[in-house]
Amino acid sequence: MSTPIVLRCLSAAQCPLFREGEGMTVVMPSVVTAKSHAVCAANLEKFAKFYEERGRGADNQVFACSYIGCRSSFRVEVGKELAVAPAANPATQPMEAPPSGVYTQQSGPQTRTSVLALAARLKTTPLFASLPATELEAIARSMQVREYVPPGDCLRKGEFGRAFFLIQSGTAEVVSVEPEGAQKVIATLGPGQCFGEMSLLTGDVVSATVRAATRLNALVLPRGEFERMLDHNPQLNRHFNRLLAERLRITNRKFVEVPDGFNGRLAMISLPELTQTLNANARSGRLLLTNGSLSGSVIFDKGVIYDAVLGPARREAAFYGMMKWRDGQFRFEACTVPTAGLQPMDAMSLLMEGMRRQDEEAGRAPLANPPTAPLPPVEG
Repeated sequence: MSTPIVLRCLSAAQCPLFREGEGMTVVMPSVVTAKSHAVCAANLEKFAKFYEERGRGADNQVFACSYIGCRSSFRVEVGKELAVAPAANPATQPMEAPPSGVYTQQSGPQTRTSVLALAARLKTTPLFASLPATELEAIARSMQVREYVPPGDCLRKGEFGRAFFLIQSGTAEVVSVEPEGAQKVIATLGPGQCFGEMSLLTGDVVSATVRAATRLNALVLPRGEFERMLDHNPQLNRHFNRLLAERLRITNRKFVEVPDGFNGRLAMISLPELTQTLNANARSGRLLLTNGSLSGSVIFDKGVIYDAVLGPARREAAFYGMMKWRDGQFRFEACTVPTAGLQPMDAMSLLMEGMRRQDEEAGRAPLANPPTAPLPPVEG
């Protein structure tokens, strides 16, 4: 049997799964779930490369998590196993609600029977109804089950999204949290509805807090598996385009309408979100963007991107450059645009590739100023 290895969390900055001191027990290439506090596929992938380069020399070394926006770090402990308290036996223990503000992660599908049962349940959900049985099984195998108790946060405004949530039972509230602390419920979500997809698709931070209004049971698909799902099922892209456009209207982050278009700040609505909205609503015109001394533009015709310009850069290179802007001004001028000689660019492909590039850049960046004091745990 291979040597067990502990990946112990040293700093849990923006980590949705681990607190400091927690982690995973790994027997390469698998995770020993019974001796792990949670399972993080992205962290395991990063460690596998780290361990391949160093072998047993990795013992007591530290590496950073690879998720975009995550600044957590983990220490490798070769030959050790985590002591994780076993879950209470429901047949002999009374069911107690977890403390307010946290979730319990239940075991996901393990057997062929449980996978097929979950796949059948997904088939009844409009989002997944058109997918073939083999794809439904693949998605079911990757899903986790989480239960939140009110007022537990599933997602928090300002953090990077790391998963797609599909509500099985209970209700969740979408909450607008203002800088001065005021909170306003702007939407209520129930069984069959989803959330978390906007941040995954755009690479931007979560725009509103989502919290349990009642005891909430959700199926959770990690970011990497969500991206794989879209890659294998292009028909889902149209659904998410419409969903994102509607979500933008529901949330209170709208731009200022003017007679010939609209304008606003990129800090309030990013280029990926603007692209989703213009694409889903088949708008035509010029999207003009400025960031300090830099200026660029994106040409839309009936929601399709035909050109992008940023200084000497054109098309994809220009679009990826402007995707990085976190602030600045934008203005959309509704008009008929000439597209003769220009080749259309797929909006979803641009967003996914731009997000992938940002992930790579974030993965290469060193851990900056790792915190020395414990940070509060982040749920969801």
